[in-house]
Amino acid sequence: MEYPVIDMEKTGKKIREVCEKQGILAKEIKEYMGFSAVQSVYDWFRGKNLPTVDNLYALSRLLRVSMETLVVASDRVEAGLRCELLVLPRWYNQKLVQQYWKRMKLAA
Repeated sequence: MEYPVIDMEKTGKKIREVCEKQGILAKEIKEYMGFSAVQSVYDWFRGKNLPTVDNLYALSRLLRVSMETLVVASDRVEAGLRCELLVLPRWYNQKLVQQYWKRMKLAA
């Protein structure tokens, strides 16, 4: 089964661009979201992590744009199993998938 995926880096750049155009600072987003540190927002800007769906919705409301405006699709599609753990680092998702396939090979 194939499905589209989000380009994390381009999405981060898009979020940062929309914020800059509207004069919204990372610190203001941190306060609006109720985060204890601004690092999460900078991680979004760099494409290191994606906002959760709830945070993406809140961010879209703050910026007065649709959620789709902030999300950039990847040029590729992925096939097979994918773990969607958006709040965890990308390497963690890859590690879970590798462990899954290792177990599947052992079971065969």
